[in-house]
Amino acid sequence: MNESDVERVRVSCEVRNRLYRDGVLAGTDLPVEELAEYRSDESALIWIDLLAPSVADIVALSPLIGGEVELHPLAVEGAISGRQRPRLVRFRDHSLLHAQAVRFDPSSDRLATTGLSVFILARALITIRSDDKLPLDPILADWDDNPDLAAYGVGFLLHTVVDTLVDGYFVAIDELDDQIQALEDELLVGSGRVNAVQLRSFTLRKAVAQLGRAVLPMNEAFSALLRQGAHVLDATMVPYYQDVYDHALRATERIDGLRDTIESILATHLAMQGNSLNEIMKKLTAWAAIIAIPTGVTGYFGQNIPFPGFGQQSGFWLSAGMIVALATGLWWNFKRRDWL
Repeated sequence: MNESDVERVRVSCEVRNRLYRDGVLAGTDLPVEELAEYRSDESALIWIDLLAPSVADIVALSPLIGGEVELHPLAVEGAISGRQRPRLVRFRDHSLLHAQAVRFDPSSDRLATTGLSVFILARALITIRSDDKLPLDPILADWDDNPDLAAYGVGFLLHTVVDTLVDGYFVAIDELDDQIQALEDELLVGSGRVNAVQLRSFTLRKAVAQLGRAVLPMNEAFSALLRQGAHVLDATMVPYYQDVYDHALRATERIDGLRDTIESILATHLAMQGNSLNEIMKKLTAWAAIIAIPTGVTGYFGQNIPFPGFGQQSGFWLSAGMIVALATGLWWNFKRRDWL
């Protein structure tokens, strides 16, 4: 690529970047053409962020920071889709990390995700976000707070990105946990409509399942990053990645706990519904038995055969007294047994 080619490069999407030289920040949000001047500088470390780029944007940009490296077409296609399963893919001279940033909305009990693809090269890191819901400020602030680690190259940049992702997992897990605990309290107290509790249980279970699909595969990706020879990772950065890996494992355990709690709530809800139905059936049966007494007495005395008081006023009072006495006795017996 000659100088005239560099000048003709244009990227239509939003671009953020940083340039480090010899472990020191040398520039922020530089023109893309200026970054191209450092593509062959062994002391340069480049980070570029693309927001919802097209294939043409990535193809136009990759030669500027990769030197002789050519991004694999399958990697480019997967990066712009934004919906890849979290995993680490190795190519001949670069790697591609697919991940998902998560955020939970307590007002709707729904989990939203932002696709993140990270091209990992020897002296450059390209992050591709599917939308702007994943903020860059925490990443940039962490880089500024740890300038001494910039000397360790791409491993320093990548660590902050994945560490921010894992921190976001815990924020979503904590918010989900709060909502699940509130639902559990609502269920045990008995407030709220039964259908609303059941519907919210299914909504939260869906959010937990979606969170698990974003977090669980990252354990395998982090394990691959830590594998010797699988990534341009300085030995000094290994403990930092191990710490992120441990946090990801803990996030997985908490997700399993949330899933178990949701299943417990649903099981308790169904058991309470069954108990409530049994109570209703018991009360209905008791009242049906009480109502059957007048029917039986009046039916007996309504026969066209002589009986004590037949054709006399005393017969009416006898039947009425039997109805009141037997119904009252049955009602008192059911009440004593707590059937009513």
